[in-house]
Amino acid sequence: AKEKEAAAAKQKFEKELETFKALQESLQKTMEGRMSLVSQQSETSLVKEEFDSIEEGAVIYKLVGPVMVKQNLDDAKANVEKRLEYITGELERSDKLIADKEKEMQEKQQALVRLQQAAQEAALPAAEGE
Repeated sequence: AKEKEAAAAKQKFEKELETFKALQESLQKTMEGRMSLVSQQSETSLVKEEFDSIEEGAVIYKLVGPVMVKQNLDDAKANVEKRLEYITGELERSDKLIADKEKEMQEKQQALVRLQQAAQEAALPAAEGE
């Protein structure tokens, strides 16, 4: 009976460990996505700075597929502004997601420690009973 209890505790620990590893991978992907957003944000900010320093009446082109298309300065500025707002929103969402996942990982880690202790305690009497 003690051996079954020890095996069950070990199995529960291993299952929880798998969940923890999956959570770690998920957090890693979310952080990579965030890094991508940060680089997009800095690129878009540079474009915005360029637009702010451009003189009125300057001709602006936008790359659409393989073709350069003339674009109105106000439209271009509005598009860049919208893009920056979108990226900022995505960054905030990403930060919240990362914080939630980190909190969940801490909780899982504490649960793993408790399960490991329980598995070790269950294994001790089983070994003594032999």
